[in-house]
Formats: sequence, C-alpha cells, structure tokens
Amino acid sequence: MTGAPINQATVSISNQKKETDQQGLCTIKRYRPGNVKKTEEEDTKNEILVVEKEDDLCMQVNIHSCRSTDDVYIWHVFNDRGLYRPKEEVHIKGYVRLMKIEGEAKIPTYAQGVIDYIIYGSHREQLQQSKVELNHYGAFDIHFTLPDNINLGNGYVRFSLLDSKSSTQHCFQIQEFRKPEYVISSMIRPPLAYYCYPTVDQYAIASSEGKLFVGGYLNDAYVRWTVQATTTTFTPANQYDYMFGRAQSFCYYSSNVRKNKVSYPKKHFQGKTNSKGQHEIKITYHGIEQEPRPVIVHTLATITDLNYQTQGTKANFLIHPCTYYVGFQFVKNYGKKDEPVQTKVIVTDIDGNLIDNILVRCEVIGYGSEKNEDQNGLTIFEEIKDEQTLTIVSSNKGAVNIDYTPKLDGRYNITYSVKDEQGRLAMSYYENFYVSGGYKKEIQHNKENSFIPTDAITIIPNAKKYQPDDLCELLILAPFSPANGLLIIDCDGQVSEPIRFQIESGKNSTTIEFKISKDWIPNVTVHAELTGSIPREIEVIDSPHRPATAIGSVSLKVSTDIYKLNVLINTKETNKMYTPSSIIHIDVNVTQYLDNASVNNTEVCLIVVDEAILSLTGHKLESPLSEFYPNRSENIRHHQSRERCLLSNAQDIEQLKKKIQERLTLDDSEGGGGGGGGGGGDDRSRHKFMTTAVRSNFNPLACWTPSSITDSSGRVSIEVKLPDSLTRYRVWALATNDKQYGFGEMSFTVQLPIMIRPSLPRFLNYGDTAHFSVILQNQTDQSLLLHAGLRATNAKLLTSQTNQQAVGYSIVIQPSKRAALRFPVTTIHSGIARFQFVVSTTKNKTCASFDDAIELSLPIFTPATSEAFATYGDICDEQAVLQPIKIPNNVLAQFGEVSITTSSTALASLTDAIISLYIYPYECTEQLSSRLLGIQSLWDVLQAFHCKELPDISISKTKLESDINILKGRQYPNGGFGYWSNRNDSHANPYMSVHVAHCLVVLVNKKVFDVDENMLNNALKYLENIESEINKLPYSEHWSESTRFSLMSYALYVRAKHLETVADEASQLFQRSGFDKLSLEAIGWLLVALSNGTISNKYELIGLMYKRLKDKVNETGETANFITSYDDDGQSVMLHSNQRTDAILLESLLHIDPKSTLCTKLCKGLQAHRVNGAWKSTQENCFVLIALDKYFHIREKDEPDFVANIWFDNDYCDQHQYKGRTTNAYTRNIPMKAILSSSSSNISNNDKNLIIHKDGNGRLYYRIAMNYAPSNLQLKAVNYGFKIERIYAAIDDPSHVQKQSDGTWKFKLQEKIQVTLTMTTTQQRYHIALVDYLPAGCEPLNRKLNGTLTDDANSSITRSQRNNNSDGRRPYLTIGWTDHENLRDERAEAFRSILWPGVYEWSHVMRATCAGKFITPTAKAEEMYSPENFGRCATEMVIID
Repeated sequence: MTGAPINQATVSISNQKKETDQQGLCTIKRYRPGNVKKTEEEDTKNEILVVEKEDDLCMQVNIHSCRSTDDVYIWHVFNDRGLYRPKEEVHIKGYVRLMKIEGEAKIPTYAQGVIDYIIYGSHREQLQQSKVELNHYGAFDIHFTLPDNINLGNGYVRFSLLDSKSSTQHCFQIQEFRKPEYVISSMIRPPLAYYCYPTVDQYAIASSEGKLFVGGYLNDAYVRWTVQATTTTFTPANQYDYMFGRAQSFCYYSSNVRKNKVSYPKKHFQGKTNSKGQHEIKITYHGIEQEPRPVIVHTLATITDLNYQTQGTKANFLIHPCTYYVGFQFVKNYGKKDEPVQTKVIVTDIDGNLIDNILVRCEVIGYGSEKNEDQNGLTIFEEIKDEQTLTIVSSNKGAVNIDYTPKLDGRYNITYSVKDEQGRLAMSYYENFYVSGGYKKEIQHNKENSFIPTDAITIIPNAKKYQPDDLCELLILAPFSPANGLLIIDCDGQVSEPIRFQIESGKNSTTIEFKISKDWIPNVTVHAELTGSIPREIEVIDSPHRPATAIGSVSLKVSTDIYKLNVLINTKETNKMYTPSSIIHIDVNVTQYLDNASVNNTEVCLIVVDEAILSLTGHKLESPLSEFYPNRSENIRHHQSRERCLLSNAQDIEQLKKKIQERLTLDDSEGGGGGGGGGGGDDRSRHKFMTTAVRSNFNPLACWTPSSITDSSGRVSIEVKLPDSLTRYRVWALATNDKQYGFGEMSFTVQLPIMIRPSLPRFLNYGDTAHFSVILQNQTDQSLLLHAGLRATNAKLLTSQTNQQAVGYSIVIQPSKRAALRFPVTTIHSGIARFQFVVSTTKNKTCASFDDAIELSLPIFTPATSEAFATYGDICDEQAVLQPIKIPNNVLAQFGEVSITTSSTALASLTDAIISLYIYPYECTEQLSSRLLGIQSLWDVLQAFHCKELPDISISKTKLESDINILKGRQYPNGGFGYWSNRNDSHANPYMSVHVAHCLVVLVNKKVFDVDENMLNNALKYLENIESEINKLPYSEHWSESTRFSLMSYALYVRAKHLETVADEASQLFQRSGFDKLSLEAIGWLLVALSNGTISNKYELIGLMYKRLKDKVNETGETANFITSYDDDGQSVMLHSNQRTDAILLESLLHIDPKSTLCTKLCKGLQAHRVNGAWKSTQENCFVLIALDKYFHIREKDEPDFVANIWFDNDYCDQHQYKGRTTNAYTRNIPMKAILSSSSSNISNNDKNLIIHKDGNGRLYYRIAMNYAPSNLQLKAVNYGFKIERIYAAIDDPSHVQKQSDGTWKFKLQEKIQVTLTMTTTQQRYHIALVDYLPAGCEPLNRKLNGTLTDDANSSITRSQRNNNSDGRRPYLTIGWTDHENLRDERAEAFRSILWPGVYEWSHVMRATCAGKFITPTAKAEEMYSPENFGRCATEMVIID
C-alpha cells in the first residue's frame, strides 16, 4: 500500500524467472515464450507477468515486450541544386552509416558494400540502373544526364545497399524555366501587433525590395501592389485546446461557415523602386465593421525589371479586434436537458498569456419546440427560446468555469465576449450545441467498477540542455505524500540504472541528481513513478486509505557538440571581386567545435552552385549531424497493477464476487473450447566582337568535388574555374568522419564593372519579329559612356540598312545605375540563331576601359505551314528518268529545297520512316519499343550514311540505350508492361507486353545493344502465359474473341522469332479459333510461327491460311492490299490499321512464298501509302520497316556497278559512283533560293525538269523531295475527329488582352494571359495528345517555382473540365480528365489514354515577356496511333507591346 520495495519476490513471464533486489527491482533482458519460434521472439503479445512472495500472488496481463533496437543503416543523401532542366547533369552524394547499439549509446560507423540504384522519371518510368561502391568513408557519389524529352515533375533515385535490407529514396525536380536575375522580398513594418480602433485611422507600411544576383539593387523597376483584407481566425499561442472565434458543432455542419467569411475589395497601387531597390506603400485601416473578428491583410508585390522579367512576393499582417481573446472549452460535446453544461473559459492576450480580472459575458440562446394543442384540438409544435446571460471574472491561474442548465431539447448558440480598456470587443461563438431531452428517470452512475485513477507527476529539469558529464537536477512535484518513487532513464527502450526516491509525509516535492552520460546524446527520456496511499473521497469509519499511483516523464536534451565539426570556407584570393572564367582557390578548414583543434583525415564535399537556381525552389543543404544522431523515442511502457484495482466498499465487493461466481458457473455449464492466438507484426546562357572575351558557358554548377581529404592541419584546398555567369554563387562544404559531422557555407559574387544582360525569348518561330530587351549595368562609381552592340547569325537585325549583321547604341549611364535597350530582330531560316551582345567604354589613356560580351543561341522552329512532298522510284533497264518539277508560287525563298537522294539499295529510301520514329515527341511504352524495333531493323542503313535530321550514330545509340532502360522500369513483376509505368494500382497491358517482348527479341537477335537477361526472360514468361494473363484483367471480359486470339497469335510469332518451337501451339490455337475468330493479322503471325516448326500437318495448315489470304486480298495491276477490322476494341487494344496489316502479311508471305508476285504488289502498295516518306503512326512505321527490310534483302541480288548523274533543267548538278554492295546513299540539295532564281532557264513558266541518268549495271533507287513554306504563314482550323478552340483572356484587366478586327491578338507586355483550350470529340478516342504551342513572346508560369505568384489565379495548368451535356451547357462537376501534363518552354501538353465523347476544357497561364509580333502555331489534338484523326485551331498572330 505504501509503495515500499519488496525484495526476494519472484517475477516470472513466459519461460523466465527473476527475483527482486533490495530495491524491489529486477530486469528480464529478453524472454521468449515456449511455444514461439526464435524468429518470432522479437514481437510477443498477450503475455502474463506473475509476481509471487510467500502466499501473496499478483498477476499483470497483456504484457507486451518492447523489441530491442537492432543495428540499423542510416542514409544522408543530397544533390547539388535540386532543380534541373532536361539534358542537364544531376550530381548526387550520399553517406551511409551503420548505427551500432553499444550499451545505451547509438554510435554511427562507416558502412561498406555496393549500392544498387535505379533512376526514375516523374511518372515512375525507369531511366537508368547501375551500381556504385561505398568508399572508405562510407560515402558514394553518382552523376547522370537527364533525357531531352523527359516528362516534367519530380524524378527520384532508389538506392539499395546490397546484402542488407536497407534502402532509401532521393527526389529531385525537373522543370523548364528561365533563370531569374534577381531575388525579391517583402515585409510589414513596424513589426508590431496591429489593433483596430473604431474612430482613429491606423496604418502599416508594406515594403518590397529587389536585389540582383550579380550585385547591386533592382532600381527603377516597376512595382505593382495588390492589397486585400479578409476575415480570418486566430488562436493565441499555446492555447490550442480552446476554441476562439467562430466554432460549430460537427453534428450541425453547415455551408454558412464559408459564407461568414468576409472579403473586402482589392486595392491596387503602383510605383518604381528607388536606388536601393525598395518600394513602400502605406496601408491605412480603421475600425472593424460588423462583428469583431481578426482580419488578415494580404499584400502581393509584383516587381517587373527593365527587361520585363517579373517576380512576385507576399507579406501579410493581422489586425486584432481587441487586446484580449476569449476562448472556451466544453467538458462534453453535447448536453442534456435540465443538467448543467460545464464550460471552461480563458481570457488571453495575443501571445497566449492568461489575463486576470476581465469580465466575461456569456449569452446562451436555445431553440426548441413545445407540444401544444390548437383551437381545434390538433397537436402542434411551437418554437420557443431559452435565453440566459451569465458573467464571470477571468483568472491568470487557469480556466474558470461557466455552467448553465439548458431547459430545452434542441440546439443552443453560445456567445462569449470580453472588452479591453479601450472598449473594444472580442467574441467567440459556438453554434448548434446539441442538447438531448434525457430520460425521465436517469440511470444513476454505477460506481462499483470505478478503478484507481493514475495521477500526474510534474518533472522540472534545472537546464534546457546538457553537456555530457553535467550534473542534472530534477524537481519532482508529487500529487500526494508520503510516497515511494522510482526514476527510470529510457534510452530507446534500454533501461539505465533505476533511482529510488521518497516523498516525505507533508511534503509535495523532492529533488534528484545524476550525471548526464555521453551515451545519451542527443536526448534521453526520464520516467518517474510514485506509489503511496491517500484518504478515500467518501470516508467510512475506520476505513483504510486507498492506494494511489502517479507517473510522469520529461525529455532531456543532451548536446551533440562533441560530435560537431566547425567548417570554415575562405578563398585565397585577396581581391574579392571575382570575374567570369577566372580561377579561384577555395580553402576549407575543419576543426573541432569545442576546442578548435584541427581535424585531419576528414572527407570534405565541396559544392559551388548558382544561387539564382537555388532561389527557384529554396534548395538548401544542412549538416548530417541530426541525421546520424536522431532523437530517441520513448520506448518504455508503463504497466500499473494498481490501475486495475477497484475502489469499492465491502458491500460492493460481495456483490462483485457473487456476479463473478455466477459468470464462471455459466461458462462451465456451456462448455467450450480454448482461445486462439493473435497475429504479430513489426511495431514499426566591328571590332569589339573580336577583342572582347565572350561569355558562353553558363553551367549553374561551378564546382562539384564530392570527396577531398583534409591534411594534418585540417585543411583542403580546391581549385575552381568559374563559368561565365554573372551571378552570386553559394558555396557549401560538408565534412564527415565516422562519428563527427560539420557543415559550412559562404557566398561570393561574380561581376564586372560594366555588364550586359540580354533577356531573350526561350525560342522563336519562323516569321517572328522580336524586340530583344538588353540591360546595361554600371557598377562603377563614375558616369560612363557605353557602346553596346549586337551581331547575329541566322537572324536579321531590323535596321535602316539592309543585310546589316551588327547594330549598336551609345548611351551614358550614371554610377550604380542601369538602362534598358531594345534590339529588333527577325528570323531568316529555321534552325539555330546565334547572338553576340557586347558593351564597352571608349578607350582612354587617362582611365581604365571596361567591356563585357555574351553569346546566346535560340532555336527557331520550322514554319508552322511548311509542307513537304517526296516521290520514290528506281532505274533498272531504263537508262534515265525525267521528273517534272512544278515550282510553287508565293513561297519563302529563305526556307526549303529540292533534295535528290540516290542509292544502290531501296533500304535507303526508308530513312524518312526511321526519322519519324526517332523524332516522335511522345514516349509511351509502345512508342519507345516501336522506335527500337524500326531502327534496329535498318541499323546497318543508319550506320552507313548520315542523315542531317538524325544525330551522330553514337548519340542515337545513347538515346536508344536510354529507351531500353526506360522500358525496363515499366515492367511489372509478372513480366508484362504498362503504357506509361508499372504502378501498383494498374495492370500490365497485353498488347504492350507482347510488343515490348518483340522489341527485346529483335534486339537480342541483332546483337547491337545489351538486353537485361531477367527482363527478357520475364517478358517471354508472360508470353507463355498470355491467355491466363488476359483472363486476369478485370476489363478483358468485354474484349472480342478475335482480339484475344490475335494477342495470343502475336505472342506465338514473337516466341518463334526467339527460335522457340511453337508450331504445335499455333496449330492448336487455329483448331480452337478457326478462320471466323482470326483476324488477318493473326493469320500472318501464325504463318510465321508455323513456318519455323516441323509438325506433321504444317504445310496443310499453311496452304489453308495462304488460300484464305488470297481470297481476302484486293489486287490491281500494280499494287495489292488487305482490308480488315476488329470489333470495337480493335483500336484500343490492338492499335490496328490497314497498312500495319499489309506489312504483317507481307513479312509472313516472304516466309512461305518469297517469289510470289503478291509480295511485290504489297510492297508497292505500302510504299504508295507513305506521307512525306513515312507512314502515319509508330505502329505502321515499325512493322513496315521490318517487312520491307526483309523484302529488299531478298529481291536485290545483282551487284551494283554504275554512275548516277543529275541535271536540273540544263544545269548539271552532280554525279556519284556506286560499286559493290553498300547501303550508302548520296544526297544533293538545291536551295529554294536557287530554284526561284531568274538565272535559271525556262523562265517563261514554273515547270522545270529534273533528270537522273544511270550508266552501268545494277538498280538505282532515288528519292526526290521538295519542302517549302508559303509566304502566308496562316493555317486554317480543321476538324478530322477533334474540334479545337483556343481563347486568350486577361487575368488582371480586360484591356490587357484584346482581339483586333482582323483576328490578330494584342497583349500588353508583362501582363498575364489565361489560355483556354476547348476540345470536342463525338466519338470515343484512344491515346490522345493535346498540345498548345505558345507565342515566343510569352512564357508559361509555373507555380511549382518560387517567385511565380499570380494573385488568386492559377499560375500554370488548371484542372480541366469535361462537359457531357449534349445541349452545350457547362457541366456541374469539374474533373481532371488528363492522365499527365507537361509545361515546356514552347508548348503545354496534356495526355489521355481513353477519351469519351464530349466537350473538354483545359487551361494554363502565361505572361507576355517580350515585345514584338509573333506567330502562334496551332493548338492540336490527335490520336497518336491514328494520326489521321486530329484537329487543330487556326494559326494566329500575336502583337505584344
């Protein structure tokens, strides 16, 4: 009863026993129940602990042992800057430590081993997989380059330490963006609390500031403010258990909560920043209208630089209605009629401090109904009210109680109000407090089962933080005395030496002292328990005191200073003005934090990165110290036997005994079996151009040195060659050894005395005219006459002189000032335009001269109206061919050409199809595998000659290797593949899976690329089980049998290509299906499977199928083709088309009857269906390339030995000799400018003749192509399955966006524009891409990046709408119909796999950033595998000024 210790008591649990010591304590370190296997001993439940001494016995049930903490691996992984563009290199560094448990300490030690890592894109597509070995310091570093067309979003890397179960994931962001040139911030001053005054105006100052990364202030920049006030809620600090302001019962939820919010009208202000880059506005306010509620004032400042780059920043301040706040708390969330409702009320200041002696007024209004009879004797219910007013005075000691008794059954509204010394009012409300009617006879509370309550101990340490070996003194405040106590130190469940203490009679506290151990870093939890007795609440004569118990705990922080390293970063250069391309030396000095002693043999990672990039995401690095010394959790659990003791008198005990006996008797009479066991689980960028150094290297990463080792003096020195950027760099240094960690950082600025900063669009479209904005900055303390110039290639400077390649200005700029210049430029050709900007002072013997130059490049996209035509042919017996060429009228001389390609093999004529596959912009699984299939089929052609549309063969190979890795990342565990990923919430797609397996088999056969063996085997295993895999899909029951058999046939075809013997399986499938359930494609695939086998009826089956094909073919004198179709699911599942069927059947016929004239006709028919040299989809291109590759290798038998000669009219152009077998092709281009030249013959008409002559033996293949662009760059809208409408709308002011009478759009420079696309389709569509191309003078706004604030408008892509209503009304429900989206420099993209008939809306926001006249290409929607189903809006013209 007193809590005195009992020694020599036997304590047993499961199969272990221990005796208590003199302090009544014993420790059972680890036990295992007898019926539990060793592997399960870590987690046991429902054990019984038994304590015995002499005749006394005590049992404690539901004892659950805490699993001992094992040694674990901890990771700390970081990257260089957090944000990357496509094609940029990512650098990642990581430390791995094995946290070993040594007594009460957790000690990090170097981990060793090999790490396997997989790089994923934002849609979980695998990009790359590799391994890296941990160095001697338990660290690793990797780097990789992001693909060009990678999906935007969050990529990540999954790291796994081999031979262990430890892994981690590290994320990074992929976006397309403009690098900011300045950073802005805002604040409210003075930094005081703001209160409303009913009669006197008050004010606050909102201040914004802009600083250039290159140094100096953003002076003379345009600032626009938007200010708006709205009502809000406020809870004072540390009073979160109480309700303030408006609250509402969860029983009576109402939309009125939102309606009660008041938003005041927006106010707009504008101005310019001063010489310090600052601008301020004065915001005046006065008394609160309506009810007294806190009001938050939002200030948004958007600052636009001289070059029209814009960033936004926000600052808010709160206006309090009163000096005080009143808060309340209900003891119960509901009440009963005629019973007191207890509430606790506090009055605080805005900091949460309790205020004494403030009058609190409580108004209670209840709403109910009363049953009565009307004059006719009918029962009616009349509404009645219960109104009460109560007052009480607040206390600074704690909450005060306000109790009221409701007289009605219904709902109550309660209002609490206080006033401050100025008479200002603060109110809190509770609406719809529920009161029930209760019972006529209330059931009395049965106290016979009341248990002993557990009281709380307050523990107060003498310090907030301790160093190892400090003396800790704890003040224990006890709720009763006398009592015996026990203090336990909890180190992640490890029990330190317990400390016994006593609370003497008549006292309510004691102190305990002990030393802080180094093993307790970084924290330790102290638990205290008290046992004693106190008088009973209802005294009975001679009754003993009741038992009492109390517990409490507190966490003590132990400093990690002994494990902390000082890292000091300095540069050796005495001149602190750093210039582009200069070499600097960075010294890192590592010392102990406590005594500054040098630390040698420490690994240092040094990073120097552009702060402008960091500002977009707020990316930061921190010391790994807290990672490797994490806070310890409280793992000791209290089990109190006294809390199960009943507080009862003698009569209650006798009644309880009687009930227990009756219950036991009942159990015996019923009989029954034993209990069951429980489950377990773990708890757990004409002269001056020549002489001035031109800046061109703008790599944001200046230095990445992942591992350098300090010398005996704790130093390491690293040489860094700076890029050409003018910016501020952040320097990070992380120093580590096995147990100690440190982090240091510094910044330095790279600048020049005078600087030129062009602000170009991110791209141009052919035909655009742009006014480049260029800022000149004078960093010196003297006024300078500056000469600025621009030189361009593949761009025309709009000056008074024609064909001028350079233009310049002279301007005087004052000290520390900036000026903006404009250079008007238009495009010449599509491709790459390069620009060199230069600024310099006049050379003078009396003073220093300064200069700066920068070179930038821009892509110029092909005219939206460009058209291309090609014709193919061959010369065998004939010696020459004459091809009439009709010269188009009204075309651009700067763009286009006639291109003549000759070859001795027809394979060279297929390069357009290869190009189509290679440059296809979308990258789902089908498109990647089709690209690999088609290109692999003609890999020897690709290696033999260079096509200007394709990169070097090594680059192509790298791209294709990346495609293979991406495919690997999309494989499901069953071996199948999905369209975009292998998400757990989706299924492998059968057609995709077979198609990828086809790709892998061809790759293995060609032996050009390495294919992961497991990936291939798993894919082939899926093909073996294709029928069962189809049946597992929840939606396959809707597929036709023709589709099912086609998938199975395709799988057999692929396995046959892998040299598996599948003829017998093909025969069985044919017997099951017959011709009625087989598509023509399936017959073609089965023919290939049968032709490679040796079954007895092989030729009989092949003959039957061949006859079937002959019956289905449509032949002319020159060509042949097949017409086939599936049911409704053919397009969605099989991606079917007629040309693909012709290609599949051509390949199959080449297997069984290669000499058939039908093969020749099918080949000509396929070639006749080319558009611009390629077929219409990736599916058609890859299957046609496979078939024609086989056809031409069979048909071209004569060895070439001839000379090809080319004339264009009377002009001899060229010749080329072909001798021997080669896939080389030769191309001669005649520019459109030469074709249109008046020097050519036949000037009287537009017809010219192209003559190709062959002299010698062999077959000459030729391709004659013309591409050109009409001088009218406008395309009309078309609807071939999709109707597309595009609307531009202003966000801030309707005058910012206007459509002129001629259809031209006019945008105001620097303003935001919302783009809304409406797409209408009347049929179900599959695999849709919706792409909106932007005018080059606008940039998309990406809300994922800092500084992109757009007030209340969405900054980038808004969730889309779908309208199913046939009457054209807007839908009630807004849904996001897109599967995924990308916001790129020149376009915004949205994708969807299946689209139902309806009207779809999608929008995004852009900003006008460059003045000029810009062509806006069409917005287009298409089915990616049926591109003949497409739609587009018209080409539009945008003027920005």
